[in-house]
Amino acid sequence: MSAVSRDRLVGHAVEIPVRFAECDSYGVVWHGHYALYLERVREDLTGRFGFTATSAMALGYRVPITRMEIRYRRAIRADTTIVARARLRPPEVARLVLDYDIRDAADDLLASAETEQVVLAASGELLLTLPGDLKRLVENILKYQNEMAGTREARLGMRRS
Repeated sequence: MSAVSRDRLVGHAVEIPVRFAECDSYGVVWHGHYALYLERVREDLTGRFGFTATSAMALGYRVPITRMEIRYRRAIRADTTIVARARLRPPEVARLVLDYDIRDAADDLLASAETEQVVLAASGELLLTLPGDLKRLVENILKYQNEMAGTREARLGMRRS
């Protein structure tokens, strides 16, 4: 394992095959596709608990991304498989902050990222505290992450995309 690998994020993981169509004229993944990789693992994590963008709207919430920061470390190339991981931070207010890492098959860090989402009522009103149903969702995700952190499967395993 390389020195780049030692701080691997412990979180929900998804394998994502990289398609040629995602690459730019330089032969590497176009930087805008990284946001899609983050969305893929974030939706897989929350979807595991029955919470999707569609279900959020059905419950009367909107949960827009208000901040995204991506730190590119190494290029991603076509015909490889990456592993995207996401981990939700315990929220103090109605704001969801997730940390991410994207790694290659050798477990080298390709990118790390952070997103922030706020919770809005259907009217567009910014909520300051998590409503009960979202609070339970967050508690379930945090419990899942804590259980994963203690297992070998969490450190090595992942879901295939």
